Amino acid sequence: FTSFCWHTEDHYLYSLNYMHKGHPKTWYGIPNSSKEGFDLALKNFMPKRFKKNPDILYQLITLLSPSYCMEQGVHVNHAVQKEGEFIVTFPNAYHGGFSHGLNCAEAVNFALPEWMPFGTRAMEDYHKVTKKGGKRSDVFAHDQLLYHLGSKLSKVILKNKEKIGKPEDPKQLSTCIKAIVTDSLPFEAKPFVKTLLQDFSKSAKYELHYRQWLKSVNLKSKDNVSYSNAQPPQCWVCKNMPYFSHVQCKNHPERFACPQHAFAQCDCPCEDKGLAVVVSDYGIQSMQNFIGSIAKSM
Repeated sequence: FTSFCWHTEDHYLYSLNYMHKGHPKTWYGIPNSSKEGFDLALKNFMPKRFKKNPDILYQLITLLSPSYCMEQGVHVNHAVQKEGEFIVTFPNAYHGGFSHGLNCAEAVNFALPEWMPFGTRAMEDYHKVTKKGGKRSDVFAHDQLLYHLGSKLSKVILKNKEKIGKPEDPKQLSTCIKAIVTDSLPFEAKPFVKTLLQDFSKSAKYELHYRQWLKSVNLKSKDNVSYSNAQPPQCWVCKNMPYFSHVQCKNHPERFACPQHAFAQCDCPCEDKGLAVVVSDYGIQSMQNFIGSIAKSM
C-alpha cells in the first residue's frame, strides 16, 4: 500500500488525477479555508521537528491522522477514487492519502484565471527567507508568466486592430477593446484582467524599487540580456526565479541573485557585481500601463 504525504501542489496550482486501472485510492483533502488551521495542528503535534526544520511541509515527508486534524478543528474531506474516476484538487488545498493496492493513475497540474492570486501567494510563502534561505524552489518564473499574459493580451488587440478602426470618441474605443478581449478569451475577461493588473503592478513595484536601490549604490547594469534556455536562473538566497533582472558576481559566476538579495549572495564588493536587465524599466512600465488601459476598458 503506497501512501502520499500531505502537500499542496507546486505554485498552489489545481491538479487533475485520473485512475486508469487497479485498486482504489483513498484521498483526504483540506480546503484552502482550513490551511492555516492544518499548519497550526501539525506544528502543535511535532513542535521539536518544526523548530529543527521549519520548511518540513514543503518536503513531502509528513503524514498526520485525519482524525487528529478534525479534533483540532480542521475541516477534512474524504473520497475514494476508483477506476475511470477523476479527482480534482483546488489551489492551496492540502491533500494526502493511500492506495488500497496496485493501481495505475496519472496526474497533471493546470491553472484557471481564478488561480492567479494563489500563485502570487505561493511566491510569498516560498521565498520568505529563513536561516536556510528560501523555503522551496520555483517550478516556473511567476513574473515571466504575468509578463507573457500581458503580451498575449497585446497580441489579441493587434490581431483584431481592423475591428477598432480609428474611433474619435474614447468611449467608442473602450467599447471596441472590451468587445475584442471579451470575445477572444475563453473565460470571463473582466476579473482576469483586473487580477492580472493587480499582480503585475505588485511585481513591477518591487522590481523597480530594488533597481533604484541598486542604482543608488552604483551597481553597474547591462541591458538587453536574454536567457539562453528561456528559463530564468534561481536566486542563490531565496530560491526565487527572477525574470525581469538578476545580479551576478564575477567572483562567483555560479551564484545568481534576485535584485533584493544582491548583497546576500556573497560578501564581494559592489564593483565586482552587476545587474543583468532582461526587461527594461520602460518595458515594465509600458506593460503595466497597457494592462491598466485594458482594465479601464472592461
